Amino acid sequence: MSRPAPRRLILFILAISLGAAALYWLTRRVPPSAATAGRSTATPAANSSARPPASPAGSVRSTATLRLDAGTNELPDHRTAKEEKDAVVKHWGRFIEGEKARLGAEIFDPAARRWLARPRVRELIEEWKTLEQGWPERSEDQRAALLPRIEAMWREGMGELAAELTASGHPTTLPPR
Repeated sequence: MSRPAPRRLILFILAISLGAAALYWLTRRVPPSAATAGRSTATPAANSSARPPASPAGSVRSTATLRLDAGTNELPDHRTAKEEKDAVVKHWGRFIEGEKARLGAEIFDPAARRWLARPRVRELIEEWKTLEQGWPERSEDQRAALLPRIEAMWREGMGELAAELTASGHPTTLPPR
């Protein structure tokens, strides 16, 4: 006599356990850092290419000009005018700190004093003080209208600093914004 019932039961249990294992494997979540941690630096990614992937058809808006702010991880077009102004100030503040760290205080400080003594820099500082004093009374639209001028003021002032540092023998270029 053959025993077909126990074989069928074993096959049934095996099929159920394989199905459960497959379902678990398909639904498990792996953090992105864990997925790339095991990849060797010697082996390139399987889907890397020289060209970026094409944009999906029918996309409503371009993200080509949008950048993430590293500090807040938000898109700039979702920030208020105050947050955008603060981001500009932080950006150029990091530039100043970076240059001071790169050159050292003994080189940077005398150049910064000469930079602050420049007439155009003094004018920019006075304009900035005036802008800062009137900032709370302005509407959000008025503040947003001032943002290009704020960026231009800071870029011009930092251009003056870069020129002073370059004139003192330490070539400096402005970072992109």
